[in-house]
Amino acid sequence: MNPTADIPWQDINAFLLACGDVHDPYKYCVTVLDDFGQLVAFDEGMFLMLDGNRRIVRKYFKNISRRWSSVYLEYYSKVSDYEYGLNSDVSENRSKPFVMLIDWEDHYGDDDDFMSDYIRARGLRESLTFTLFDLNGAPATAFSLDCTKGKRFTEHDLEIMNVVVPHLNNLYKNMFVRPSGQVSIWKGHSTEDLTPREQDVTELLCQGIAPVNIARELRISLGTTNKHIGHIYKKFGVSSRQELLVRVLGK
Repeated sequence: MNPTADIPWQDINAFLLACGDVHDPYKYCVTVLDDFGQLVAFDEGMFLMLDGNRRIVRKYFKNISRRWSSVYLEYYSKVSDYEYGLNSDVSENRSKPFVMLIDWEDHYGDDDDFMSDYIRARGLRESLTFTLFDLNGAPATAFSLDCTKGKRFTEHDLEIMNVVVPHLNNLYKNMFVRPSGQVSIWKGHSTEDLTPREQDVTELLCQGIAPVNIARELRISLGTTNKHIGHIYKKFGVSSRQELLVRVLGK
């Protein structure tokens, strides 16, 4: 039997067309979350949009009370060593979408305040999460579809997610592609001596991304990142990121 025979292709097509009609990143993510229930049933959901330093810049909660959204934003989203937190080591794998099913009942016995005061208190049973990435392959928006009490996600739901999420990711990334004349607008400003890696680092520095997160995005050590930054500063004749911005972008 063909395992994809029961995939609702017409519904997926309609869903993706509706999402593709939205060209603002935040409104696009709202459309994704609001309309996903047409494909996979869930009780509650949310997404968090992140900048290059993994800080939350926009958020949206669906059927989640203000109390629980505040608890998550004010505490649990900031816990750096939390296994499912925003600082977890997540990177894009184009051959496999980043979709994860979390069975919270498997963790109900865990002795920590996150499980007792948030997960069990909210009555969560399962969460189906996925991530959309930016042009550098870093996590840009994290989604969570949650089931409470009676419902559970099925293998069929997971199969649908694995079909849909790569398309959602491509649609999302395309929003950040600049016209050819605007790509890397700092090029040509005394950059002829920069190596390709130094150009990558300069691009991220000009986006306000911290060295530790540049290292994570480029998959190099922090020490190597700082060496690149030192070389970049020397080549541009500057001593700070602010001076680099002025020198490179004319700001």
